[in-house]
Order: sequence, then structure tokens, then C-alpha cells
Amino acid sequence: MTKKWLKILFTIFIAFIFMSNIFAVSNNTSLKDLKDKLEKDKSTLNSVVSKQNKVKNNIKKIEGNLSSIADKIDAAELNIKNSKEKVEELESEIISKQKEIDGLLSFLQISKGENIYLEYVFKAKSFTDFIYRNAVVEELTRYNDELIDEMYNLIEENKEEQERLNKEIDDSENTIVELNETLKKYNLSMEDLVDDHKDAKADYEASKKEYEAYKKIYKQKGCKETTPIVDCVDVPYADGFSRPVVSGFISSEYGLRYHPTLHYYRMHNGVDIAVSMNTPVYASAAGIVSKIVKVKNPRKANSSCGGNMVYVKHRIKGKEYTSVYMHLHSINVKVQDYVTLSTIIGKSGGGESYDYCTTGPHLHFGIMKGSDYVNPRNYVNFPSKGHKFTNRFE
Repeated sequence: MTKKWLKILFTIFIAFIFMSNIFAVSNNTSLKDLKDKLEKDKSTLNSVVSKQNKVKNNIKKIEGNLSSIADKIDAAELNIKNSKEKVEELESEIISKQKEIDGLLSFLQISKGENIYLEYVFKAKSFTDFIYRNAVVEELTRYNDELIDEMYNLIEENKEEQERLNKEIDDSENTIVELNETLKKYNLSMEDLVDDHKDAKADYEASKKEYEAYKKIYKQKGCKETTPIVDCVDVPYADGFSRPVVSGFISSEYGLRYHPTLHYYRMHNGVDIAVSMNTPVYASAAGIVSKIVKVKNPRKANSSCGGNMVYVKHRIKGKEYTSVYMHLHSINVKVQDYVTLSTIIGKSGGGESYDYCTTGPHLHFGIMKGSDYVNPRNYVNFPSKGHKFTNRFE
């Protein structure tokens, strides 16, 4: 019985370890990175019109390469989806096996120094009853051993599936690195593909305020310019992300897509959540507001396609991430504000009555790992496209 209990405790310990959430390692942003980006934004501001035309021409030159990479991204995201579903299925089976084992153990347990199953056997009223009871106990013990072995095998399979999921996420993000390298050959960047193009002046002013705010903190704390922000600034620790609204409808996915009217590839760097105007938008995790973009006239052509935006920096298990909220009708926070999961950072906007590029009210939600956008689905449990959710924490 002692060996049996040790085996049970071991399997439960393994289950506890491998049923935890997985987050990929990321490169953290420093004050110097913000300074370099500010210079880039300034350059963009000075040549935005000519650059946009040049960008369109360069993108057309590499459409074949972009199509191939887009297929890789789609394949990787499908593999991630399948792996997540398999992990959930395995975890459900493990829980089911554990409950069944617990039920048997209530009979085969050791209580108050007495072996219950022996007590059951020796309460037999006849030799025939004794044989019967002994056979029952042996069969239950054998079945319990089989259940434990099955649960152990499920845990091992779950461990392998978790590792495969982690690899799929890495592969997906490595494809983005490949995309960046392809773009660099044509003097392009990921931002040049993003379909939520920004108001160059508004974005530059926001980046300038972000840099100045962190520069002040770095000076106060005596941090070097190359020190990662999460190591210099008191960015709150968080275990993971939650959905940014209580309920919504997934209307658009993350990914590289061929635009049906502009006829060239563009990157949608987040998940669109269809919600009513003025829906409360919450911080997806504890963090600090790092950047705010406010558009003076969102109805004007050539204004930001992202409308008003809020960027929140997070320390997720020691690594830097930034959550991004676009198409906000109103903003309730300011740069350097600390936020929690219950903080309403603003209210949703979008729609032709509000900002230039949207066709209906929605929230565009993105996640950046370091300075690169990643698929929010890798970090937040959203339903599939076309489906609704009614809870932030499922």
C-alpha cells in the first residue's frame, strides 16, 4: 500500500507541474530602444507620404514571398489551435481519472491505523463470503492500479503535448522573425504591413511622451540606458493575460492577409472584438500605462486607423509584454498609471461615426512580446472567429 500511495503522490506532483501555463521567453525593451524608435518615428513623420508610396511598391515586389510566409503563419496557428485542444482534452481526462481513483481510494484507504479493505475481508460471515470479498478487493486493487497507470500515461502524453504546443508557439513567432528578415531586404518593417496604419504625428508625440517619462525614471533610479525597462521600472508582476472586455464577438483574426481592395499584403496585428460603443475596456493584466495615442480628428481621412490607443507594459513571469487597445472612444488613464485587472482603461469606439477606417464599433486587442507583435491567442483564451464569449476569465 505504501508504494501505491507514493505512486499516487508522484503522479499528482507531475500533473501539477505540467498543467501550468506556458509563456515564451522574450527580449525586453530598454530606454535606448525607445530612443531609437523615437528617432525612427521622427524620420517617418518627415517623409510619411513619400514613404507610403514606396512601401506599397516594395510590398508588390515581394508578394510571392509574403504569400509563402502567410501560409506558414496560418499553418502554425492551426497547429497551435490543435495542440491547445489536445491539451484541454488530456487535462479533462486526467481530472476524470483522478476522480475515479479518489472514489476507489475511499474504500482502499488507510484510516486510523486500520486497513479498511482487510477489515472488509475479515467481516465475511462464511468461507464462501470470505473468498468473494477477497476477490472483490483484489479486483478493485487491480483496477485501481490500472487507473493510476492510465493517469500516469495521460500525464506523460500531456507533458509531450505541452512541449509540442510550446514549440508550435516558438515556430509561429520564428516565422514572424523570418518575415522581418524578408522585409529588411526591401527596406521594409513589420509596421509597414500593419493595416491599422497610424497618424504619424500623433504616434510621434505619443512616443516622445513615453520616452521622456521613462527617461525621468531611469535618471531617478540611476539605470543605464541599455537596462531593460522591466528591470529598472517597477512594472507589476502578473501570471498571465485575461480578456479585455466582459463579453464580445470575435470578428477578425491576427495574421498576414491579402487585402481584397488594396490588392497587396497587410498585417493585422491583433484580434478584433465586436462590442457596442462605450463598452468598458479593462487592462488585460496588471501593469503600467506606457503610451497613449490620441487622435484629434478621427473622422478625417488619413488620420490614424487605430483611433485612440492605449499601451500597457507588463511583467509576465519576469518577461516583458505590452498589451495594446485600439479604437477607443474615450481614455480613462494616463502615462505611468498603474493598472490592475479591474482597471477600466477606457471605453470602446470604432464605427464610421467615430474613426476613419472602421466599419463598425469594436476593440482591436494586440499583444507585443518585447517590441514585436505576437498572436494574442497564444496568451489569451478567445473563442474562434464568429463566436461570442461572456466572461473575462474562462
